[in-house]
Amino acid sequence: MFLFSHKKELTTPMIRQHEYTECGLACLAMLLGHYGHHASLSQLRRQHSVSEEAGTSLFDLLNWSTGYGFTGRVLQGTFAELTEIRLPAIAFWRGHHFVVITHFSAKQVTVHDPASGVRHYRHREAAALFSGYVLELQPGPVFIRQEAQPEQTLRLGALSGLIGHLHRRQLALLLFSLFCLLLMLISPSYLQLVVDEAVARNDYDLVILLTLVFAIVFVFDVASRLLKQILEICMRNFAYDDLSQTVRSLLLRAHPSWFRTRPSGIILAVEKSLHACAEFISNGYIAMLSSALMALCSLVFMLFYNLQIAMITLVSMALFFMLRFMLIGPWQRAVDRSILKTAEYESLLVETQKGIITLKANNMEANLSQVLEVAMRQHIAALIKKERLLARFDATSLAVINIEQLIVVGYGAWSVMQGSMTLGMLFAYLSYKRYFADGVMQIAQKLLEKSSLRGPLERLADLIHYPQEAERFGDLPLGPVANIEFDDVSFSWPAKAATLKNLSLCLKREQETVIIGRSGSGKTTFLRLICGMLNHSSGEIRINQRPVTDWQLSSLRERIRIVHADDTLFTGTLAENVASFAAEIDHPRVRSACRLAEIDTIVDALPHGYETPFVPGSPFFSAGEVQRLVLARALYSKPDWLLCDEVTANLDKVTAQHVLANLRGSGIGLVLVTHSPERVYQQGQLLSLENGSLAAVDAAEVLA
Repeated sequence: MFLFSHKKELTTPMIRQHEYTECGLACLAMLLGHYGHHASLSQLRRQHSVSEEAGTSLFDLLNWSTGYGFTGRVLQGTFAELTEIRLPAIAFWRGHHFVVITHFSAKQVTVHDPASGVRHYRHREAAALFSGYVLELQPGPVFIRQEAQPEQTLRLGALSGLIGHLHRRQLALLLFSLFCLLLMLISPSYLQLVVDEAVARNDYDLVILLTLVFAIVFVFDVASRLLKQILEICMRNFAYDDLSQTVRSLLLRAHPSWFRTRPSGIILAVEKSLHACAEFISNGYIAMLSSALMALCSLVFMLFYNLQIAMITLVSMALFFMLRFMLIGPWQRAVDRSILKTAEYESLLVETQKGIITLKANNMEANLSQVLEVAMRQHIAALIKKERLLARFDATSLAVINIEQLIVVGYGAWSVMQGSMTLGMLFAYLSYKRYFADGVMQIAQKLLEKSSLRGPLERLADLIHYPQEAERFGDLPLGPVANIEFDDVSFSWPAKAATLKNLSLCLKREQETVIIGRSGSGKTTFLRLICGMLNHSSGEIRINQRPVTDWQLSSLRERIRIVHADDTLFTGTLAENVASFAAEIDHPRVRSACRLAEIDTIVDALPHGYETPFVPGSPFFSAGEVQRLVLARALYSKPDWLLCDEVTANLDKVTAQHVLANLRGSGIGLVLVTHSPERVYQQGQLLSLENGSLAAVDAAEVLA
């Protein structure tokens, strides 16, 4: 039974989860921020280990919260009893998720969902999602407030610094904008002079002269606007190109755990976020500055023509601006949700294409069609919500502008009849009023676009601030590798028991090593520790008598190659894949690598040979052929060591024997991981990995 009384709602920050299993951690961050202790997800990740498989429990969150000065308890009850709890509170949702309930009213429940943002549910909908448990927290006497740290956020200014010659291009765009503004401000004078001077005097010559003069002005106006638009396009493309190069480099250098713990569509979401930021950086600030100057200059002319009418326009535009400001919060959430749902839907389509054979073989078309339909509907619903927000605002704004137009024209006509304004002055005023309104609307639009970048910036910050794979490695180039030593090495996944325990052994290049063990015993983990794809928890790994972290990561992986059982090729020719898409392909070296992998005769028999295109998922290459091409790719770099994870899994016995014989005759140090030692083992040391420990085994007993 819930016993606490309800508390007045305070401001709760909306913090999005980036990893699959950190919804609980994001909820804890939201409650910390609610009470004044602002901590980012990256900070909490460093302080608390979250299992990549099981995530967190309410009791984990309760234990962690006490370290920040919270007091609280885990409660169980019905949805109706949520009215009695202290809000905000962390609720167990949909049987596998955590959210923060921030408000409970007679009609709806407001939820901060780390996966989808701020959501509003009717009681019936929320009751179906609530899973019966809630964590109620309140700050105790030792609770410490903390301001947000600068490094937690990413600002547009930081991204702008990654774009070359940005300020020079912005200055050129600003000059073009000012020139266009000057010509624009001159244009209303044409109408006033024609009406008040030429028409009033019946002066045909003056009409012709004014027409010729302003025709030249309009030609310059059109030409300058065209050049300005071309410059904007170039700036946008340059900004996107520079930013995408940096972000692409970060993506490729990111630790594998960044990809492993995030949704499959994260790269698409990052790409869309980057495009939105680049578009605003390229001309957003310049557009706001030029629009502000246009509005200010237009306002000065309006005040000069008629103070009373100008005040009517000013008040109406202020009301318009307030309406636009009220749209910022919902627009932020709508844009971010649109980006996420679009990325999820597109990534699901890509996964469907990649797994189409499996899908058809298992008669999954109907079931997956339903999944795709749900994702598509969510994607469309997010787009519709965003467009609907704009439509409602545009309708309201149009009503304000039309009312203002009626009042201004009516009052202006009365002023003309009273003699305080000429008809030409009224026409000129209406032109300046339009410029003023356009400037204000442009500023409001750009501010709205800037506000909608909060989600994209958070997504980019998650990538930029995530530890890079090479950060823990040194800069020493690695020479030929003679031996690899493990000294009391242990490894464990976050919040899990140790996978490898106190391993100590020496791998010698001249001695082949075969490791056997059950599935999940840590064999692949062992190989990945050697080549730096995972970080050992304790102990030391030494290569050539120096810690592995002293060496350059690139040279380490050039010398020590790992081949996984599920490795694949990329879109491109066979030669490009074997040569790892090198700028200059050494074709004799490609053929030599393919001969060692026993794939050369098959490739030579193809109509286009090594120029045959490969498409991932293509049925034209068997699993065994792809595995040998992957092996050839590893051999192309002429490594000192080859770490093979079930390298013969997809090969027949005869082909496997030929491949292994070629590898043994190449002088490469071999570490072979397998479930079938009888197919692989011939000589050297045979080790068994069981319960996290390695032990030598008698080959005669295993192969008997």
